[in-house]
Amino acid sequence: MEKEGPGVDRAGCVGGAAKTDAPTDSPGRRLHQQVMQKLNQACEGPTGQAIASKLQKTGHLVQTTMEWMRTIPTRDCDILMTFPNNTGDHTLMWLLSRLRSRMPALGVHVRYLPHLKVWGFYMTATYDNLLRYAEELGLKKTVKPEFGGGKKHFLYEEKESFDGVEDEMTFFSSQERQSIVKYMLDNLRAVAGDKLKRYVFFEGQPIIPKCLSKGMIKQILPLHRSEDLETLKKTWVHALFKPQPLDYICDYFGVKIAMYCAWLGYYTWALIFPAFFGLVMWFWAGSDEKRDGVVFHVFAMFNVIWATLYLEGWKRRSAVHAYKWGTLDMPSSLLQEPRPLFKGSLTSSEVTGRPEITYPSWKRNLFYCFVSVPAVVLCLLVVFCSMLACFELQEVVNQGEDVSAVTRFLPKVLLSLVVMVMDEVYKRIAIWLNDKENYRLQSTYENHLIIKLVLFQFVNSFLSLFYIGFYLQDMTRLEEQLAALLITRQVVGNFKEALVPYLWGKGMLFKMAHSKMKERASGEFQASESTESTLTEGSTEEENTESSTSEKAEEPEGEEETEDGNDDETEEEIIDESPDAVKHGKGFTQAEVESCMQPYMDTFEDYLEMFIQFGYVVLFSPAFPCAAMCALLNNVIEIRSDAFKLCTSQRPFGQRVENIGMWQDVMEVMGMLAVIVNCALLVMSGQMQHMFPGLSTTQLIIMAVVVEHALIALKFILSYAIPDIPEWVEKEMAKVEFKRRQAHKKLEFLRRQNSLIAEDKASPDKSQDKEKTKSSSKTPSTQSTEQKKEQKVKQDKSKGSGHSERKEGSVSISAMPEKQQKVE
Repeated sequence: MEKEGPGVDRAGCVGGAAKTDAPTDSPGRRLHQQVMQKLNQACEGPTGQAIASKLQKTGHLVQTTMEWMRTIPTRDCDILMTFPNNTGDHTLMWLLSRLRSRMPALGVHVRYLPHLKVWGFYMTATYDNLLRYAEELGLKKTVKPEFGGGKKHFLYEEKESFDGVEDEMTFFSSQERQSIVKYMLDNLRAVAGDKLKRYVFFEGQPIIPKCLSKGMIKQILPLHRSEDLETLKKTWVHALFKPQPLDYICDYFGVKIAMYCAWLGYYTWALIFPAFFGLVMWFWAGSDEKRDGVVFHVFAMFNVIWATLYLEGWKRRSAVHAYKWGTLDMPSSLLQEPRPLFKGSLTSSEVTGRPEITYPSWKRNLFYCFVSVPAVVLCLLVVFCSMLACFELQEVVNQGEDVSAVTRFLPKVLLSLVVMVMDEVYKRIAIWLNDKENYRLQSTYENHLIIKLVLFQFVNSFLSLFYIGFYLQDMTRLEEQLAALLITRQVVGNFKEALVPYLWGKGMLFKMAHSKMKERASGEFQASESTESTLTEGSTEEENTESSTSEKAEEPEGEEETEDGNDDETEEEIIDESPDAVKHGKGFTQAEVESCMQPYMDTFEDYLEMFIQFGYVVLFSPAFPCAAMCALLNNVIEIRSDAFKLCTSQRPFGQRVENIGMWQDVMEVMGMLAVIVNCALLVMSGQMQHMFPGLSTTQLIIMAVVVEHALIALKFILSYAIPDIPEWVEKEMAKVEFKRRQAHKKLEFLRRQNSLIAEDKASPDKSQDKEKTKSSSKTPSTQSTEQKKEQKVKQDKSKGSGHSERKEGSVSISAMPEKQQKVE
């Protein structure tokens, strides 16, 4: 067993912080004391003392609030890793030694967070290491115009060709830096024999994700950048009637969140058309059954066509965003890194040749077919039967004569409890099944989880509407139920998503500040607030010896010995993160404040909420034409509430995606289902009978089937006719590729010229010999012409027979091959 968490009575080691005589007062505390003295003097007697006590508590509350509002920025840290408060020294030293020895490119500092009473690893990397790992991560950066322009995968060997690479402060955004550091952290792999506590790692297994899943690490979070966050709050959260700053969101939160925000904005814009058209239809409809039938038919057809155009339009819009953000041509799935919790055996990759973890697909398929599918079907049957039983119970209670209002309300309460319990149980089962299926890529893992949870939410959200519309065939009750579900879900969802995490985080901060103030008041606030122990390299030999001795003494029996003496070589020194502010108690560090924030749990819940809303709009909205208007008003608020949630929660790690993934597919399935449901409602509601009173039931069914097939054919025609990628995007991609090829040819030509010039400068004697050779090796025609001129001059001078012989000899010599000339 490990010993209890680190104390505060040892200096220079992981187990504690050095003691100092830091002052325990602050401007806020001095003001509080002065106010309390004046109040005590003014209040006399029992009543006065009671009033003074209440005021003292109020003043304490105000002072506590002022404490957590003063945040001290944390320097030189991209990612913070915190541990549970009972973590022992051995766990810290074990992880630190592996990080130092196997991931030397990652800079790690160990600091104590006094107000949370936990230890933290502050991680960052140098600019050169960021450049090297950016190539492995596959980041795309902008190329300089002279090298072709556009975005392409970063290459360290060609770093000079990328725009802005000289400026290490702006070349990588804070989100990209954090993604690179996280990639480095996830690449910390175990070797044979690695063991922490009772857990034995297999060879090649990622250490950090496994420790996080086992609870040995509390959380890993990237820190906010205050300047960028304030800009986002001004241009996104507070700008109610302005477009979203999508490019800025992409730079700060990553492509995945920016793609969700872009999709939500486009969906909200598209809702304008069915919202106002439905509002007109709702006002135009009256007591006339024939007019109601016309409204029902027209709005049902309009919804089906609108859903198709909206989905196809978003494909084109997402392609534009993906091209702009450099994710349109994502690498092959075989080249992508596996997700950290992927398990398997370590073998050589057939694609890259490097050792990587593999898992046989037949094992996954067997588990999926014989375990996952039956388990999901069984869970859906249980929730289906439970909800039907609640519906039947409600009908029985409603038909009773002497039934109180409370009794009539009980089936609804029972249904709500069943839905809540089954939702939580099924979610855990779905995650467990997905983990056991062991998918290699994070995107594949999320896609299968989406399918499992969407099936449950479809039954949970729409079963009551199907029951009323097709079993009871009550259109009035269907309209009331749809309105109640839509409005209730939207109000509760906004409160749950935005306000609850915000209040929870503020409650944690207030609790931390209140604890700090109580320690000060009781005189127990020790020097752990003012100093933080940090393990870095370059300390004195005495500190190194003290650390090694302490670690060896505290290492529990049965634990693994330190690998290659790395723990013994770990050096330490005391570093005060913010001397003035922390010593004088002016506030909390940024790391402490953000550790108390509610973590952002990915975009899954946001997409799921909008998926259910989309189903309400396209499936049953002919019964309630104002459904699209309610959805539009909600989404205007949803955009800002999501922005508020992201800016007041822990910052998520940035992820790169090409589109919204599986959510596009499930919404297209919902659009296809909308055709079937709307055509069926036309028959079940009796609207077609009102429109065509002379037709029999069989003829009406045949007509509905014909209309359904026509609409499905129209959907396929529209999907085929509208290209997924706009033509101008394809042209721009072709232009960039052409410019890049031309620049490559030009660079190759310049390189050849430079190499020739360098060779000439390196060997001047050889170049002179080459020039002599060139001058002597003239063509035969050129030599004969020169010789004829010389001979003519000689003939004019001599005019003798001997000279004519010389002439013939010279001509014969000039006609000889070049090699023979040299010999003669």
